[in-house]
Amino acid sequence: MTNIDMTLVKKTAEEFKGSVELVNKKIKSIQSMKSRLKKQKSKPTYNDEMATILKEEQLLKEVRNYLEPKEMTVTTMSKDDIKLLNYEETVRALKSIQSKKSLTRYNEDQTEFNMACQIETWLKEHRELVKDVHDTVVRKSDINDIIEHLENQEQQLDKDYVIEMLKNLINK
Repeated sequence: MTNIDMTLVKKTAEEFKGSVELVNKKIKSIQSMKSRLKKQKSKPTYNDEMATILKEEQLLKEVRNYLEPKEMTVTTMSKDDIKLLNYEETVRALKSIQSKKSLTRYNEDQTEFNMACQIETWLKEHRELVKDVHDTVVRKSDINDIIEHLENQEQQLDKDYVIEMLKNLINK
C-alpha cells in the first residue's frame, strides 16, 4: 500500500461533498473497470492503465475511511478502550486477540506478540468485571416454575422451605 497525501484525500472528499454513498459507487465503478481491464492483459497500455486504476481505487478507499472511519481494532486498543466494551464485545475481542497471538508467536520480532499478550490480560480482567447477562439475571420461567410448584402443594408450606427454594434459584 502506498502512502497517499492527506490533502489529496480531503480535496477528493470535498469533491464528493462528504457522501460515503457516492464514494462507494465510484469505487464499484473503478472495480468494474479494473475487472474489464484484467481481461485485456495483452493490451500494450495494460500496465499503465492498471497502475492508474489501482491508484484511483486506493485514493477512493482512503477517502471512504476518512469520511467514515472504521471501528478500532482489538490490536490497537488501550486499557481505557477495553473498559468501554460490553460482555459480548469483550468475548469477541478475546477470540480475535488470541488469534493474533497464535499468528505472531513465532515471529522474529516479538513486540506484536507481547502487545497481544498484554491486551489479552486486560480483556480477561475486563471479562470478569462485566460478566455475562446469564450470570446476573433470573429467568422468568424459573420463577414461574417455583410459583407453580408452590401452588400445587396440598398443605401450607413452611416459610423456610420457600426461602430455601429461592436461594437455590439464585445459586443456580
